[in-house]
Amino acid sequence: MTRHISVNPEGQRTFFVLGDIITIKLTGAETNGKYSMVEIISQPGGGPSFLHTHPPQETFHILEGTYEIYGQDESGAKYALPAPAGSILHVGADKPHGFKNVGDTVGTLMAIYEPADIMIGFFEQVGIPMKDKQSLPESGHDMEKVFAVMQQINMTLIEQPPGA
Repeated sequence: MTRHISVNPEGQRTFFVLGDIITIKLTGAETNGKYSMVEIISQPGGGPSFLHTHPPQETFHILEGTYEIYGQDESGAKYALPAPAGSILHVGADKPHGFKNVGDTVGTLMAIYEPADIMIGFFEQVGIPMKDKQSLPESGHDMEKVFAVMQQINMTLIEQPPGA
């Protein structure tokens, strides 16, 4: 018999990852390894706007704010898709993409990754643990570690992140 699950908000882990606040909502442990889900909170101008790829496919549901989702066409040209609140966008596995909060308020989106836990591992390894979503960490990321973990999970940068 399959049991329903309920994940208590107090037990969810939150990380500061490259400027965004990421809360792990579901992992493969709760979904029989099928998918994972995170909440991403981005300040205006936030989000990984640089094009990158990773093995899991990714679905975005924009809950609050205004985003742009970036992609790359067959000729190599970067393009932007508008993504206001309520939008759902899907990015296939290993497809170039990025996103940015282009609004002037904080934005929130849910991201679902399939297969589960590859991206969760990335967030756990490079993220800075947060006690709550209001207290941003005082120190930054070890970019050498970030790039090493990206290589471990076969994440490829097509564009360099700002400041890298």
